[in-house]
Amino acid sequence: MVEPRDVASKYFSPKVSDRERAAFEAGIALGMVIHQFSGIPIRFAEEVKLLEKVIEYAIMSQPFKKKATVKINVDLPSNGNPYNYSTLRSRNLDVLVVVEYGKAVVKARLQYIPELDYTLAYIEDVVEKDKALLVEEKE
Repeated sequence: MVEPRDVASKYFSPKVSDRERAAFEAGIALGMVIHQFSGIPIRFAEEVKLLEKVIEYAIMSQPFKKKATVKINVDLPSNGNPYNYSTLRSRNLDVLVVVEYGKAVVKARLQYIPELDYTLAYIEDVVEKDKALLVEEKE
């Protein structure tokens, strides 16, 4: 497999390691999810499945993303009131993104942590490319 050339690398400090850049790219993706998709009205279960796929595709459209998995857990209205719907909030999201940059692979996650009462973006794992299978095995 031929890696795409990073034409933007000249704008990053040469002090930035592959690991740091992979973590940066993961953070960009998770931040995008919160800020682009929060507030979307949801009324039907089929919308939830479609929205999960749309968010995954949006993540995968960004550079250096190798995998994206999105799960939305939201309470949908059960009555037939046309004015009743739920609104997607960050606490409804469980997002996994895997970024590969140079020799580094970062597995990052966005999920609501009840103990913190906060939707946390964090790094679950960082490995060198030759150890990337470890990331896949831990999922």
